[in-house]
Amino acid sequence: MVLFTSSSPSAVMSSGSLLLVLLVLGCLQSFTEAQRANEPKSCCFEFLMHKIPLRLIKGYEQTRVNCTKAGIILILNNGRRMCAKPGDQWVKEHMKKIDLRSFANPTQSSS
Repeated sequence: MVLFTSSSPSAVMSSGSLLLVLLVLGCLQSFTEAQRANEPKSCCFEFLMHKIPLRLIKGYEQTRVNCTKAGIILILNNGRRMCAKPGDQWVKEHMKKIDLRSFANPTQSSS
């Protein structure tokens, strides 16, 4: 195996430039990931066909904007997560009631 070493100023400068570019890219990736930290982690592909009683739901979150279908992820008291269509009237009513419940009791999180 033959290793080539170069101590020429242009080789050192190229290495420094490459290191700088990699450092900037790493920072940008970290910034992007930090921006996504508060986004929901899921998209919905199947939706509920029936209404779930409000008493079984402790919160909800909206799907990410880059999901192929908009959805509301209902978070049930037992920890399960189920997708509902944001346009369904019962979903809109449940979301309003959950928001009011969270507003009345700020220690409980709605999402």
